[in-house]
Amino acid sequence: MESLYRVSLSMTRDAALAEDLVQETYKEAWKSFRRYTLGSNCKAWLFRILFRVWGKHLRCAYRVKQVDIEEVPESKLALESDVEQKIERQEVLKILRTLPEHYQKVLVLADLEGFRYREIAQMLELPIGTVMSRLNRARALFRQKFLQESEKSQSA
Repeated sequence: MESLYRVSLSMTRDAALAEDLVQETYKEAWKSFRRYTLGSNCKAWLFRILFRVWGKHLRCAYRVKQVDIEEVPESKLALESDVEQKIERQEVLKILRTLPEHYQKVLVLADLEGFRYREIAQMLELPIGTVMSRLNRARALFRQKFLQESEKSQSA
């Protein structure tokens, strides 16, 4: 439930709406539990429902909001660069916010939430190849922006 709420909050940037989306997700999961395949990844199944609920919400005339990663626990943001140097939390958040939303989603789900490509593909209802290419581009773009920020701070 914590992961659903965290991702929901990052999509909505609104705590009350995020709670509503999680509640709606559980309600939809309960209604469609007969379609759940025992032994499959329940967390991935719930995330897929969450993304459908979010899409339904957006289609009801709410504007799309940029993903905000503020609520990701610090322990999940202890990323390390190529030179094994820890990136400050605020730096990570600042760089993540500059990425396009479709890159933010796959990066958060893969690198912060730990989902596999196939699970992300199911959740976002994308071909696995699209997930792989978006994640590759997101990581490259993140790395590029991180290096730019590092150069700026070194020259200052």
